[in-house]
Amino acid sequence: MRKNTFFRIALVTILALCLVGQMFAGGGRDKGQELPVIRVAVMPWLLSLPAVYLTDQGWDVENGFKVELSTYPMGAPLLEAMGANLWDVGTIGPAAVFSVANTGLKIIGNISIASGGTGAFIRSNHPAANIRGQVTGMPNVFGNAATLRGSKVLVPVGSLNHFNVQKWMDVLGLTGDDIQVVHMDNAASFQAFKVGEGDITAFSPPLSYTAETEGWVKGAGLPELNIEIYDCLYANPRVYNQKKDLIAKFVRQFYRACDYLAGNPDFAAQMNYEWQNKNGLNATLENAKDEVRVRPYMTSERARRETPGESMKMMAEFYVSIGTLEKEKLANFNADTMTRETIDMAFR
Repeated sequence: MRKNTFFRIALVTILALCLVGQMFAGGGRDKGQELPVIRVAVMPWLLSLPAVYLTDQGWDVENGFKVELSTYPMGAPLLEAMGANLWDVGTIGPAAVFSVANTGLKIIGNISIASGGTGAFIRSNHPAANIRGQVTGMPNVFGNAATLRGSKVLVPVGSLNHFNVQKWMDVLGLTGDDIQVVHMDNAASFQAFKVGEGDITAFSPPLSYTAETEGWVKGAGLPELNIEIYDCLYANPRVYNQKKDLIAKFVRQFYRACDYLAGNPDFAAQMNYEWQNKNGLNATLENAKDEVRVRPYMTSERARRETPGESMKMMAEFYVSIGTLEKEKLANFNADTMTRETIDMAFR
């Protein structure tokens, strides 16, 4: 009887010790599950790498919160998900302009230069290809009003590429009424231009690099026009006030990642290459390196001095000029939607 009692006590003791051990062993997991979660929407592009990198490094958990990433193939579905309240913070480019104008989506930081590597192209036998440097301060801009008036332009209407063409026309003294814009997505416009359709087309990387290998002449890219358009970090207005402190914590680590990637371009290029291929984009390492070179990240030092979203306001003005955004909507690009608040909180 004593022997059985001894074994029962020993068994209970062992089970109790095992349970305590499991509690301690699982402490990290329990603690991690209790951390406040910030839902971050990303895309398979360079602009999203800082969010991916900080998560890979565990800088979220290290600083008392947990990032939950969701990946979207492009801007439209990402913005639809915001409408369904599926994310708190998102990384996206000019496609978000209409959401800022119509839903109060908040621009809380600049990320990388979306305009890097862009170009509007003409063929080498176009009259404008023989004229360069006629615009003061823009020595690498080709053409003049006489050679480009009446041009047929193949671009996605309202895209950054369309914006590129219009800004080129602007510096030459032409308006949107002086050219004929035909809506085509990038792949279709590339093929159409290749077989002789149209006078002008425009692309961003990597198609802009492919256009150069075709022997087409870059009439003007946004860098040649001295224009910088940034991809941006956005906050869902539905959750902004409730999660402001958490968003500020994320912003600090996001720019920590931007600083690292900006300072380590070879690593950033390799990560960019792997990230794009992981998401089915069939990128090449050469193109990934080129993208890192022409689309540098906003550093934390610079982010502390700049107002987020000024380039998005410029895009909004363009949309007004082509009739796709009501002029009164420009008033929604203000200190409330282009806010430094979480950057100031992050670095105070």
